[in-house]
Amino acid sequence: MTHALQSRVDTRASTGPRHWLTAALAVVGVVAGALGAWLSFGPETGTLQIFGWTWNLADISDLWASWLMIGGGLMAVIGMGWETMSGDKTKTWVRALEGLVLGVALVVMGTGVILLF
Repeated sequence: MTHALQSRVDTRASTGPRHWLTAALAVVGVVAGALGAWLSFGPETGTLQIFGWTWNLADISDLWASWLMIGGGLMAVIGMGWETMSGDKTKTWVRALEGLVLGVALVVMGTGVILLF
């Protein structure tokens, strides 16, 4: 009788692309939510300048602020919720930061819904 030793091969899918996707969702969501909050709570006589385009805040509809806050908050919630609920064993400060971004995104989303009505 012959015995052969075989090493166990453990295969896992790479988590790098998922981390990049969730981080991109969170960053875009945070920027959109912050822009919506600035439009909503910023000065009425101010102007918004992005890449050479200038808008007067009085000319922008009030719905833009609410929908940017809702959409941005939702994107950040999806990104950070997906990342936080994953089974990866990351450092506790990373988990805490993800949870903080998730909580702030929920508050921003709720504020956008309240301002919508």
